[in-house]
Amino acid sequence: MSATGTLRVSRTEQSARVRRLSESEADAAAPAAPRVTAAPLSVLLTEGTARAHEQAERSVFLQSLFVDSWDGIYGQFVRAQHYVSYLRQLHVLYATFESVLPRVARTALTPVLLMPELRRASALEADLAYFCGETRTETFACVETRLHAERLREVAEDAPHLLVAHVYARCVLDFFAAPERARVISSAFELDDARGTLFHGTATPTELSEFRVRLHSRIDGLELEEDEAREIIQEARMAFRLQALVCDELARGATGIAPASGGGYRGGFSVSQ
Repeated sequence: MSATGTLRVSRTEQSARVRRLSESEADAAAPAAPRVTAAPLSVLLTEGTARAHEQAERSVFLQSLFVDSWDGIYGQFVRAQHYVSYLRQLHVLYATFESVLPRVARTALTPVLLMPELRRASALEADLAYFCGETRTETFACVETRLHAERLREVAEDAPHLLVAHVYARCVLDFFAAPERARVISSAFELDDARGTLFHGTATPTELSEFRVRLHSRIDGLELEEDEAREIIQEARMAFRLQALVCDELARGATGIAPASGGGYRGGFSVSQ
């Protein structure tokens, strides 16, 4: 317990768990290692994280929140609870990312890490204020979110090039699906304007397409050693896996979300009302 009363997972325990994830990702990455110089890093990231990305995207929690139907006043209320819980986890992660940026300012990583589009903590605060009237997040952060945030602080201190992997994962998970998710949330809660969807709905599809090109160009423009590029791909897999663990934790025991057999990933699913 911290001095402020917030439950904290010890750095030793967190580091051990992250190492286990990292080691498992390293095993999966081993066959692909010789390909690092064969294509731009953005392409290798896309190819090398495809499976982990799919599993994170198709978690029970995200599928229930953004794909399933929640009918009636009760369904709308429960969905709002889950949406707020998810925004709170995201706020912890984006606020943590922004807090470590001064450590990497004016370095070779600046073109990627200091892109203004990545600074989304204020948008999340606005959405939280709209839905629940307050923006506290730390006290609502689940263990897996705190693990993820601690990993961001660790790599910023010890291996800042690995932050590129987390930037890539967040862009794929959050930005490129944003227009559709904003539409779902606006429809589910009958919103008439951008209030409540600032995080997901501030960019048009054209702007996101242009951002994707710019992001890939800047990632490919980084001057990295081959082993650093391999480490980024491995770290990106772990970033997707950490996201999946956060969603699994949010789904565990959540009202209206039917558990998937054999873990948090499912292809077909239904929501219990």
